Amino acid sequence: MVKTSGPAAISILKEIRTALDAVGAGKGRPAPEARPKNPVRILGVKPTAIRAVAREVATRYKASLDYAGAVALFDAAAGRKVQEEILVAIEVLDRFRRDFAPSLLSHVDKWSALSDDMDLAGAMGERIAGPALALDPAKMVAVRRWARTRSTGKRRLAILAVGALISGSGRDVASALEVCGLLLTEENPVLVTEVAALLRASTKVDAKAVQDFLFRRSIDGNPEILRAGSENLDAARRAALIAKLEAQAGIPAPVAATEG
Repeated sequence: MVKTSGPAAISILKEIRTALDAVGAGKGRPAPEARPKNPVRILGVKPTAIRAVAREVATRYKASLDYAGAVALFDAAAGRKVQEEILVAIEVLDRFRRDFAPSLLSHVDKWSALSDDMDLAGAMGERIAGPALALDPAKMVAVRRWARTRSTGKRRLAILAVGALISGSGRDVASALEVCGLLLTEENPVLVTEVAALLRASTKVDAKAVQDFLFRRSIDGNPEILRAGSENLDAARRAALIAKLEAQAGIPAPVAATEG
């Protein structure tokens, strides 16, 4: 059986483009002034339609599309920089998760410029970067680089990627806390929520490590992240942390008690 090559991936991408047009490209597109500057073009196709197109591709090419072909399809979609085409490619590639190789994270590093689109950052982080990093945690160097950039999307990619190390067999809380430490002053609402969620997940694996981290960083971390991230600590330690944050903010103890 001849497997899908680069040229074949380009042909599949053309079919994806046609299918997306057929399900209503351009509908529901946000007004240009309501969108931040974006590195990709957005057609406005609904997520349900994107998933349907991905299923159709997977079914039609079940006998000929393999993991390498799915990576080639992503490469082709990344080159065109159309959000919905890339999301379809992510859905297709995710179907080969059992075949993921550690080298996939190098591809993600190349594709990371696309993550300035927050939707793509979320999808790539959870569906591709995270599983790939779990196969080879030594590739944390790329994740650290994303976490240190000015790109909100790349920082989101870093958070979601390292989250896979908490849910995987290695339970690497140290790497998760390292990324949390780089992003503990984050103010973007989406990232604030996701850093806090990563801290809560880490607490379930190593509560002492997270507790020590939160108290150590209470002097310079975003209080919103610290509060939300401490929810899985035991009640007494969390109360002590919140009291420390309130004292640093100059909130008198009786007022703090009333507000709590």
